[in-house]
Amino acid sequence: MDEPQFRALYAATHARLWAYVYRLVGERAVADDLVQDSYCRLLQLPAGRVRAGAERAYLYRIATNLVTDHHRRRTRLGARLRELLLAHEAAPPRAPEPGEGRELQAIFDRLPRRDAALLWLAYVDGHDHAEMAEILDVKPASVRVLLSRARARLADLLQTESTDPHAFAPILAPSRGPGSRD
Repeated sequence: MDEPQFRALYAATHARLWAYVYRLVGERAVADDLVQDSYCRLLQLPAGRVRAGAERAYLYRIATNLVTDHHRRRTRLGARLRELLLAHEAAPPRAPEPGEGRELQAIFDRLPRRDAALLWLAYVDGHDHAEMAEILDVKPASVRVLLSRARARLADLLQTESTDPHAFAPILAPSRGPGSRD
């Protein structure tokens, strides 16, 4: 496919393809990535692989397969995380390694597993609420409340265990504005 053909196909299909993928994944950034990858894969096909006039259908097939793969990966990730959390619940608390934040690790180990998972997913791995809901198998609408409660429990533990009650105050203050995890 040459450049003018690609530009024409892109202009004719991008908005509808994006809407289709977005409805399947529910996240703008993921839809952007999958649509972009769909066009890249179409362009990488050897000449003659797609018969003339069937490019649009083939593009949608590529996008559908990418969406399916995306959901499979997320399901496997969620299952693996749940497996790790269950194993951690059954295992005795581990001793911190030399150089680790012993005090913080000890406090983190005292949190309920779901709280620890929520805090990790939000603030270490940077997942959004929809991803966290899927990973932890909870309703998306409840993630904000659960995360707020987890932060409050962590704050209580930090304030009761820390020798300096104000040491972690800036870390635990809920953020506001774009990108807020509240």
